Amino acid sequence: MSDSVSFFFLVQTGTLVVASVLLAYPVVAYARNVAYTRGLVLLSAAFVALTATYVATFYFHASVVSAALDLLAASLAALGTWQFARPFVRFGGEVEVADPETESTATQGASGGFESAGDD
Repeated sequence: MSDSVSFFFLVQTGTLVVASVLLAYPVVAYARNVAYTRGLVLLSAAFVALTATYVATFYFHASVVSAALDLLAASLAALGTWQFARPFVRFGGEVEVADPETESTATQGASGGFESAGDD
């Protein structure tokens, strides 16, 4: 390997490790104050797996291990993203109803937009 390639490999690997640590530290140190703790832990683990993929590909030339680690990193990233999106996803006929008798939600009678914004 040439010196510049080795240098950039170390810089990129270091950047991935720093990104992993910066994602994981607040979750570990301030877990009770962090929303979506599980999602951030999974995204941090995805960065660690991505770092391992990069090292396995570049340094060890292990394509099978690299592919398995790529799949692991993608799965962890998808699971982490799902942890953020889960409260906002509705399946099928699930509808949030405020009053079961009238079947009205809090937003049905509200007017949206900025129609009256210039009336001041």
